[in-house]
Amino acid sequence: MGNGESKWLIAIVCVLCVLSLSQLMNTCAIDRLERQVIRVARALEAQSGGGGRMRSPVATGAAGAAAANQPGASTGIEVTGWGGRKAEILHVEGAVPNPPFLLADKPKPQNDTYVNRRISPPGSLNTYATNESDTDQIAKNVLGGLVMSDPDRPSEVQPALATRWEVSEDKLKYTYHLRKGAQFADGRPFTAADVLFSFAVVRDPEVNAEHLRSKFDDVEEMLAPDPQTVVVKYRRRYWKGLYSVGYNLRILNKGWYEEQLPKWAERLGITEHAIEPGKPGFGKVFNKISVPCPGTGPYYFAADRYLPETFVELVQNPFYYGIQVKPDWYNFSRLRWVFIADAVAAFEEFRKQRFDITVVDKNSWDDEYSKDPTITSIANYYQYDHTGLGYSYIQWNCRHAPFDDARVRRAMTHLTNRQWILDEVERGGGTVAAFPWKRIYATYSNDIAPLAFDIEAARALLAEAGWKDSDGDGVLDRDGKRFELELKVGSTRRFFQQVGAVLKDACDKVGIRMTLRTLEWSTFIQDFYERRFDAACLYASPEDPWMDNYDEYHSSQDVPRGGNSGGWHHGRADELLEAMRVEFDADKRAEMAHDFNRIFAAEQPQTLLLHTLVSVLQHKRIRDGKVRPSGLQFFDVWVDPQDVLYK
Repeated sequence: MGNGESKWLIAIVCVLCVLSLSQLMNTCAIDRLERQVIRVARALEAQSGGGGRMRSPVATGAAGAAAANQPGASTGIEVTGWGGRKAEILHVEGAVPNPPFLLADKPKPQNDTYVNRRISPPGSLNTYATNESDTDQIAKNVLGGLVMSDPDRPSEVQPALATRWEVSEDKLKYTYHLRKGAQFADGRPFTAADVLFSFAVVRDPEVNAEHLRSKFDDVEEMLAPDPQTVVVKYRRRYWKGLYSVGYNLRILNKGWYEEQLPKWAERLGITEHAIEPGKPGFGKVFNKISVPCPGTGPYYFAADRYLPETFVELVQNPFYYGIQVKPDWYNFSRLRWVFIADAVAAFEEFRKQRFDITVVDKNSWDDEYSKDPTITSIANYYQYDHTGLGYSYIQWNCRHAPFDDARVRRAMTHLTNRQWILDEVERGGGTVAAFPWKRIYATYSNDIAPLAFDIEAARALLAEAGWKDSDGDGVLDRDGKRFELELKVGSTRRFFQQVGAVLKDACDKVGIRMTLRTLEWSTFIQDFYERRFDAACLYASPEDPWMDNYDEYHSSQDVPRGGNSGGWHHGRADELLEAMRVEFDADKRAEMAHDFNRIFAAEQPQTLLLHTLVSVLQHKRIRDGKVRPSGLQFFDVWVDPQDVLYK
C-alpha cells in the first residue's frame, strides 16, 4: 500500500472516530452511523476487488467535502452496469441525507426476482416503435421521464428526471430543470442533449412512432440553453402541456444509440443509415432495434437481443438516481415477464410457484383458484379499480362497408349483450361501458345510458341501412354482397372468446355471418396496425391519469399505426377534441366532453364493452403490498431473505 493511500486510510479512520464521538452524544442517530461505517467499509473492501471501487481520495476539509458532495460530482465509487461498462456513481440532486450509493446499502433487502405472467409476448421492446401495452409497461422500468405521477394521488406530478419546472404566464413555454447527477444504466451522465434527442426521434417520420407523435403536435420548439435545462415552446396552448413532454416523453440514451446504431445496421445488413434522427436511414435501423437502450430507470435490459419465444428479464440499474433519492424503492434484483397463453397451464405453473403475479378472470378465481388450497396458501387475491384501467371494446373498421355506416355500428352494439357478459363472465365486477373515459371523471356522461341489448332494434337499423335477405338464404345482403364479418382477437383469454361467442349467436339471429378468428398476438397486432380487419376485440388502458382522447378519435390520427385505429371521421367531434386541448378550465372541458359523448353514442365508432375491475393474484412472500389509486404497485415491496425463491 502506498504512502498516499495509507494517509487516506488514516484520515478515514479519524473521520469515523469523530463521527462515533458525535453519535455517542446523540443515541437516536445510531442507525445512521452504522450505515456510514458500512458504506466506508464496503468502499475500502472494494479496493481489493469488490463490486464497487474507490477510485480517488475524498477531498479533505469543510470546503473540499462540500465540493465533493455537490450534485453531479463523483462519489469515487465505481460500479458495473449495462454491457459490463464501468463508471463512477455521481452524487444526485435531491438525495436523502446520508444516502446509500450502492444497491447493497439500501435499507431493504435487494434480492429475488419478481416474476410477472402475461399471455402473449410483445413483438418488440422498443416502445418508440410499437404501440403494445406490455412493451410500454416494461419500458417504464427502463426509460425515465422528466416527471412522474404520484402513485397515491395520480393526477398530481412529482419530480423525476426534472427536479422543478416553470410555466409561462401565457401557457406556451415550459422550462424543466434537470436532475444533476442522474445517469444511464451504462454510466453515461444524463443531460438535456438526451431529451432533445428523444424528441427528435419521435418527430422523425421514418420512425414508427405515430402512436406518440400526436402528443407533441403542438410543440413548436424544444431548446437546451444549458446541459441541465430544457425549454419547450408550444405554438398553441395545451392543457396537458406539462404532462405531454414531462410525463409521456421517455428519455432515450443519445450516446448509446450513436454507438449502437451502426452495429445494428451492420447486423441487419442495412448499408444506408444515420445516427442523427431525421436523417435518411435513421428510422429504418431504429425501428429494427427491438431492445430498449440502457435508460435512467431502476432496471435495464441486459441481453443484446430480444427473443419473444423465451421471457423478458430486467436487471437492477446500479446507476439509478433513485438509490439516493428514494432508497426504499425497487428492491428486486431482477424483474421477469413470462408468457403463458393457456389458462390451465398458467394455473398449474402458479401452483408450482413459477411466477409471482398474474391477472385472472373473475370466474376463474371463483370457480378454480379460490377452491385450490395450494393457491390460497401461497397467494393473496385482490380485486380493484385504478387509474390505469380503461375498457374492453370492439373496434369497427369505419373505412369501408358495412361499418362506414353509423346505423350498422349502432345495430352491432345492440347485438352485443354486454349486461350478460358483465353478469356471467365478469360476475358483476364492473359496469357496462358507454364512453371512452373513466366513470369517476367529470368528462363521463353518466346520465346517458348505454345502448341496450335489443335484437329487434338491430334488425330495424340494418334494414334502414339497406341490409335485407333479398334471396331468402338466411343471410342479409345489399347490392349483391352478403353481410359477412370476421372478428379478430389476439388472445386466447376466456373473456374475448366469450364475447365472440355471444356476438356470433346474436348475429346468426339477424342474418349476419360472423366468424371468430383467434391469432397469435404478433400477427394480430400487425394486422391491426395495417388495418387488415373488419372488427377487432381489444382492451384500452389510459396511458396517464390526464385523459385526452384526441389521439384515438381525431380524423388527423387516421394514419398508419396512428391512434385512430378505426378510421372514424366526424367534423364536429374533431372540433370538440381540438377545443378541449386548448381549454385549461376543467369544468368547460367537461362540458365539451359531454357534447362529444352525445356524438359518440349516436355514431358508435366502437362498441365499448365493460369497465371492469381487475382481479390479481400475488405471491404472499411479497411484503407490504397494497392497492393504491394507481393500482397494485411493486416499487416499495420487498422479500424477506428467508422467503427468496429465485436466487
